[in-house]
Amino acid sequence: MKIRNLMKAAAVGVATSLLLTGCGASEETSSTTADGVVELNFHTWLPTQVQWPEIIEAFEEENPDIKINYTREEDYDKFRTNLDNEILAGELPDIYGIQVGASFDDYAEFAKPVDEYGAEWIDNVSDVAREETKTEDGTEAAVPILNAGMQYYLYNKTLMDEIGLELPTSFDELVDVSSKANENGLSPFAFGASDTWHVADFFVWLSNQYGNGDDIYKAAKGEIPWDSESLVAAATDWQKLFADGVFQKGAVTTNTYPQARDDYFLARKAIAMPTGSWHVGMALVGPDKEQPGSPIENDEVGMAEFPQIGPNKGTATTGVDFALALSNDLEGDKLDAAAKFAEFMAVGEGQQIWVNTLQGFPVASDISVQIDPEEPELAKSSLKLVEDSLSEAKHARKLSVPGKESLQEDLGVVLQEIADGADPADSLKKLN
Repeated sequence: MKIRNLMKAAAVGVATSLLLTGCGASEETSSTTADGVVELNFHTWLPTQVQWPEIIEAFEEENPDIKINYTREEDYDKFRTNLDNEILAGELPDIYGIQVGASFDDYAEFAKPVDEYGAEWIDNVSDVAREETKTEDGTEAAVPILNAGMQYYLYNKTLMDEIGLELPTSFDELVDVSSKANENGLSPFAFGASDTWHVADFFVWLSNQYGNGDDIYKAAKGEIPWDSESLVAAATDWQKLFADGVFQKGAVTTNTYPQARDDYFLARKAIAMPTGSWHVGMALVGPDKEQPGSPIENDEVGMAEFPQIGPNKGTATTGVDFALALSNDLEGDKLDAAAKFAEFMAVGEGQQIWVNTLQGFPVASDISVQIDPEEPELAKSSLKLVEDSLSEAKHARKLSVPGKESLQEDLGVVLQEIADGADPADSLKKLN
């Protein structure tokens, strides 16, 4: 049974329970604390624990009659598992994070349509971003908050300089740099390939360098087979990244957070880490710096585009990386309070604070990233590279096809098989 059906069953059960007990939803959603403060539960995987305090302090200072109870998971997969359990238990948070892509409609089903609370300000959000947070039937079910893109990598410039390495610009140079890193007792590109989201994101970016550039989106829609020549060629080169040592040994059993980041890159055991645009903040001295207390605390870090691997020049993939959904159960004071929070995060001070950490890039039309002009040149050039490449992006980061909610995860599993040595064509056929 699909999770959507499980969720529907749970929702019916919860509704029936409420009717039998006489505890209507309106009583719950209009409740406030004894001192008149409206409390809202916010469950998410972002913002990070470092980013959240400044955001919530600014919001609660602006709205002293609202308190946000924040619960965060370390990564999206764990968050989604726990959100599923909350929905099945009839305990949907008042506000929850939501990601666009194949599973969007599953979670959007429990969200209040944006036009019921955001009509006065939602036009200040990018139309392109808003299209990504619509369901199959056209309902705008969540508020876009951040844009992000693939495929980049963080690199430790100080460490690379110490062993005489230059940034690679081709597949052959990737192999050469990785080999020299290994010779110096270091891991090369520390990749969290146990995360299906990460391998799928990487492959979507990679596939755009083969065939017509959009073959993977055609395959996702069933217009061409997954074992088409161009996708098999992309999967073959994907396999070579592992076989030729570009990614570290055991990459398929390594997750992105915390292992690739903490146990390899921050531990000064890897020269680089493939990641998305949201990590460019690590190159800066100021916002949300993750290095303090780590072995690379005093090292210079930069961000670069992953080198071209296929026969054609590709571009970054991009899309809404984070959106906010409001529970469809919200009414009265709670709905008003949650709407204020959504507005604050999408087009208000929360948007500015968060994009300044470089976790993602703005969706609001009148907000841009602001950094200290005294930041190092490598930090400035890294940020400019990401901003320029995202502005030139031609393809979506996620595969979003109605009726194929598990596609992104299924693709990730197939790619893990191929990384472990399975025949690329035979594995891709499983997706047809």
